[in-house]
Amino acid sequence: MAVKETPGTKASAKKQSSKASKAASTSPGLATKIIVAILVLTAALSYNFLRNAIIDLGLLLGDVQPLNTEGCEVVKGLETCEDIHIHHESGLAFTTCGHAESRKSWFPPIGTVNTSAENAFKDIFVIYDVKSGKYEVMDLIGLPADADRVFHGLDIYERSPTELTIFAVNHRRSGSVIEVLEYTIGDKAVQYKETIKHDLIITPNDIVALGPRSFYVSNDHRHKTGTMREIEETLRRPWSNVIFYSPENTFVAFDNVVSANGMAANKDRSLIILSACHGGSVHVLRPREDHTLEQQDHIKLDFYNDNPSYEPETGDFFIGGHVQPLKMMHDIHTPGKPVAGPSKIVKLHKNPLAETSAAAPRYLVSTVLVDNGQLISTGTVAAIDRKRGVMLVGTAFSEKGLVRCPVPHSA
Repeated sequence: MAVKETPGTKASAKKQSSKASKAASTSPGLATKIIVAILVLTAALSYNFLRNAIIDLGLLLGDVQPLNTEGCEVVKGLETCEDIHIHHESGLAFTTCGHAESRKSWFPPIGTVNTSAENAFKDIFVIYDVKSGKYEVMDLIGLPADADRVFHGLDIYERSPTELTIFAVNHRRSGSVIEVLEYTIGDKAVQYKETIKHDLIITPNDIVALGPRSFYVSNDHRHKTGTMREIEETLRRPWSNVIFYSPENTFVAFDNVVSANGMAANKDRSLIILSACHGGSVHVLRPREDHTLEQQDHIKLDFYNDNPSYEPETGDFFIGGHVQPLKMMHDIHTPGKPVAGPSKIVKLHKNPLAETSAAAPRYLVSTVLVDNGQLISTGTVAAIDRKRGVMLVGTAFSEKGLVRCPVPHSA
């Protein structure tokens, strides 16, 4: 509808224009300062976004040359063993393994959610004897026979030197949960105790066990599926977090993380390493008395990091991950094609110079192993048994699910 202009409206417009001109003339630099501030902020955000995208996509890194893979051997008969924890007193390694091709159809952490996928819900629980090199597939006594088994991160709480509580993320079709299991060293089966669900445990990825019924768990996304999930992924939104759980109290312990992923803690749980894979971020966290987490340090890596692990003899952490995620994701979304995802393992260790120099970084990063994907594909974790001279490497989407290597000299 047209609006008729009257002499009064013209006079009012001229008056307002005069005021605006006068205001602009009294502060000529204000608009310029605002524009410069916007440009600087945009440039900074663009730089970080582009830098992180280069890491996430594996661009500009050149050909991947194997390093320290001599003597490595594939453990036959196991696929997609994504996380590994070694009980160092007994020399037993605990892991869960699935089906490489089925992971392409159902694995919520990467957004594949075909609920009718064949063989996707029958993962196995494995105990591997580091000394002998033999493994056993364990029965899960008490877990309902019709319950889905799509395991992900896990951790162990030692109730005694021989009695263990095991927490395992399980991506059931009815919703992701935490399975609580118990095992006594020497037994031939693992006992299922309970399933933990909570409204704050939305997209669980990995666990740090604190007690027989308490733990930290990382949510790798805020949104399970849909448009908001795509926005979260594409724009690298800091919407993931770490949850503290106990039967008495559950809350967000650490927030505003871009893709919270694997976690590991030192022996007394006074230090926690959180791997935030997008952009190669590592958060070094310290628990407070109230179980919230305080960031002590933030470290940037040059690859798409996945799960950390702790080595008790040296106090070092080892972090495995993916060098060419773009290639890996292409293979994952190609039915029938084996996934060839080049892998890297680094050591995170304290810098002795940091004790005398405030300018020195607290932690140093050194490369331990690299593979082009032919031997170790989609490597996610490296668990070190220094006493027995063995490093076990797990994979997320490979038919070569578990690889046994001698501990490299650089480790």
